Amino acid sequence: MSPPASHREDRDDFDGDFEAEIETVDLHGLTVEKALRRVSQALHAARVRGWSRLVIVTGAGWGNPDWKPVLRPRVEAWLRGPEGRAAGVRDVRRVHKEGALEVHLH
Repeated sequence: MSPPASHREDRDDFDGDFEAEIETVDLHGLTVEKALRRVSQALHAARVRGWSRLVIVTGAGWGNPDWKPVLRPRVEAWLRGPEGRAAGVRDVRRVHKEGALEVHLH
């Protein structure tokens, strides 16, 4: 069963070699702690459903007072670290003007 269309992105919105539609997780507005919890849940769901890729939208970070990315560096480090590997992450790359992470799963 597919999620609502609002949770899917068309390939033209992102860089790279994408399938026609890729499941996305939007972390805008979440604290780092809540974002990492949401990422963990999304990775688990993706593995259960047999998905090979997931896009995690962190935003570029320009919406905070310091004009520095907050979520992306923390989420990216988590995905590349032991927690991400244990959750099935094979590879991570920045996409969509560095406002999202494309995650490849085992």
